[in-house]
Amino acid sequence: MPALTDAQQRIAELTTLNELAQTLNQALDLREALDAALPKIVEIMGLRTGWIFLRDDAGAFKLAARHDLPPAISYPGPPWLGDCSCQNMCQEGKLNKTVNMVRCSRLRHAVGDKRSLAQHASVPIRGETETLGILNVATSEYGRFTPPQLQLLSAIGFMLGTAITRTRLHEQVKVRRVQEQAALLKLSQELLGAESIEPALQRLVRVGARLLEADACAFIEADEHEGHAMLVAAHGWHFLPKSGLPTPFDAVNPHLWYLPESSSNLPEDALDDLPQLLAAQHFQGHLAVPIEIGGAPVGTLMVNTTTPRRFLIDEAQLLGLLGSQLAQTLERERLHQEALARQRLEQELNLARDIQASFLPACCPMVPGYNIAAFYRAARQVGGDFYDFIELAPERPVNGAEVLGEPMARGQAQPKGGAARPDSNLEFWRTGRLAPRVPPKPLQVATPAGPGRLGIVIADVTDKGVPAALFMALSRTLIRATASDGRSPMAVLERANRLILSDARSGLFVTCFYAILDIESGDLLFADGGHNYPLHYRTNTATVEQLHAQGIVLGIVPDPRFEQHATVIEAGDVVCFYTDGVTEAMNPRRQLFGEERLAEILRRCHHLSPEEIIERIIDAVTSFAAGTPQADDITLVVLKRDAA
Repeated sequence: MPALTDAQQRIAELTTLNELAQTLNQALDLREALDAALPKIVEIMGLRTGWIFLRDDAGAFKLAARHDLPPAISYPGPPWLGDCSCQNMCQEGKLNKTVNMVRCSRLRHAVGDKRSLAQHASVPIRGETETLGILNVATSEYGRFTPPQLQLLSAIGFMLGTAITRTRLHEQVKVRRVQEQAALLKLSQELLGAESIEPALQRLVRVGARLLEADACAFIEADEHEGHAMLVAAHGWHFLPKSGLPTPFDAVNPHLWYLPESSSNLPEDALDDLPQLLAAQHFQGHLAVPIEIGGAPVGTLMVNTTTPRRFLIDEAQLLGLLGSQLAQTLERERLHQEALARQRLEQELNLARDIQASFLPACCPMVPGYNIAAFYRAARQVGGDFYDFIELAPERPVNGAEVLGEPMARGQAQPKGGAARPDSNLEFWRTGRLAPRVPPKPLQVATPAGPGRLGIVIADVTDKGVPAALFMALSRTLIRATASDGRSPMAVLERANRLILSDARSGLFVTCFYAILDIESGDLLFADGGHNYPLHYRTNTATVEQLHAQGIVLGIVPDPRFEQHATVIEAGDVVCFYTDGVTEAMNPRRQLFGEERLAEILRRCHHLSPEEIIERIIDAVTSFAAGTPQADDITLVVLKRDAA
C-alpha cells in the first residue's frame, strides 16, 4: 500500500480528531467517553496501546481506561501495584510539558511479552485549575514522535480535559438535581402534613434559600381586597417587626409590578422606588416568580443575595417548582378552610334541623274515633313547612249563642267580623280605631264540656333552607299562640297575619290552612290563607272534594279578607292536608305530580290507615319523580274518622 502524502496524513488525522471530538461531546458518562475515545487516540497516533489515569477526590490516580495492553502488563495484575513513574512525576510537578516522554516503570519490571514496549508519551489532562489525569500512549524504546504528532497529542489532551470537566459537571448537576428533587419531595411531604399554613410557608422559604444558595427567600401575598401587599414568610430578612409575620410590605400596591423577574442589581433595575422594608435589606441579586391559583395572581416568591448575582435559567426553573409547591399549599389550605367552614355549617344546620324538629309535634294526637298520621321531609337540611295540632276546649252555647263563633252551615262563608273576639282590641288591629269597651257578661264564658276540639294547622313558608326555617319558627309560634285560646279559624288567620307583619322584616310570607275539628260531632270549621286546599274523601259518595275557602297568604297585606267555611267529617271519611311539595313534585320531563294523582290515591286507598295512605302517596311521588331531586319541602297530614 503506497505511503500517504503529508496532506493525506493531515486529512486522516483531522478526520479521526473530529470523530474523537464528536465521541467525547456526545458521551455523558465519563467511563463510556474514555473507553470510546482511547482506541481512536492510539489509532490516530499510529500506535496500538494506551491507558488513562484519573485523579480521584483524594488526589490518588486510578486506572480509568485501557486499550490493547500487552500480556506482560495485563490488568489487573502485579504490574499495576507499587510506584508509577508518570504518577510520581505528576505529583512532583515534573510532568510539566505538553507531552512528556517517560520510561515506564511498569514495563521495565514486567515479566512476559511486552511487545517491545518500553516507554510512553505522557500527556497531562488538565482542567481549569488542576490536573485531572494522565494520558499514556506506549511506544518502543527507540520510538519518537514528530512535532505534528506532539501537537496532536497536546490537542487530544486538551479535548480530554474539556470532556472530563463537562462530564463531571454533568454528574454534579445530576447529583444536584437528585438532591433538589429529594429536597422538594421532602418539602412536599412536610407541607402535606403541616397542621397550619404559617409554619409550612416558613419552611418553604428556608428550603428555597438553601436550594438556590441564596441569602434570603420570601413570599409576599397580594391582598387585592385591601389594596396592599403583605410579607407572609421570610428567611434571611432583617428589621422585621417584633410582632412577627405577616407584616405590611407595600401599602399601596398589592402586586409588585415594579420588581424585575431577575436582576444582579435590584435597586437599579427596579421600575420604582423599593418599599422601605425591601430597601432596608440592601439586596443585589434578585430572582422572582409570580404565584398563581387558577390563573389569578396571588403573590410573589423571590430569592435574593446581598452581593451581585445573575441567576441561571435552571435556577429560575427550580424557583418555579418551589412556586408550584407554594401555590398547591395555598390552594390546599383554602380548600381545607372551606371544608372546615362547610363542616361547621353542616353542624349548625344539623342543630337547626333538630331545633326545627322540636317545633313539630313529637307524635300525632290520639283522638277518640279518629286516626291521624303526619309526614315531613325537607328539601334541604331545614325547611319552611310545618304542621301542628292544638288541643282546644269544647265550646258551650250560652243563651243560644256561641262565645267563640257560631257554627256555620256546611259550605256557608262567614262574613268578616262575624265571629266574636275574646280580644277587645281586635277592632284596633282591623281598622286602627279602638272599639268601645263593653263590660263582659258573666254567662259569656266558655267552659270545657264533652270530648273537646282539635286545631289542625298546615303551613308553608315561601322559601327554602335557613331563612324559611327561621320564618317557620316565627310563624308557627304566632299561629299557635293566637289559636290556643280557641278563637275561630278566620280570627286566627287575621290576628296571625297582623303579628307576622309587625314582627317580620325579611320579605317572606307563609301560606296556612287552619281547621278546628269538633271531635264529638265531626264538624270541621276552617279558613285558608293562600294554602293548597285539603282534599276530603267522602265515603257516602265515593268522591273527593276540595275544602275551599278564599284567603290571601299571611305576611303581605295588613287587612286581608278570609272566608270561613264548615263541613262534616262522616264515618270513614278521609281528609288529606298537604303542601305544594307533593303536587308540584316534578319528573324528568318537567311534568307536575298534580292534585288529580293525589285525589286518585285517596280514592283507591281510603280504606287503609292514615299511615298507609301517606306511605302510598310518598311512594307514588317518588316513583313519579324518577330520581329528579326534591325541589320543595313535602308535608302531609291525613285525618280519618273511624267507620261506623
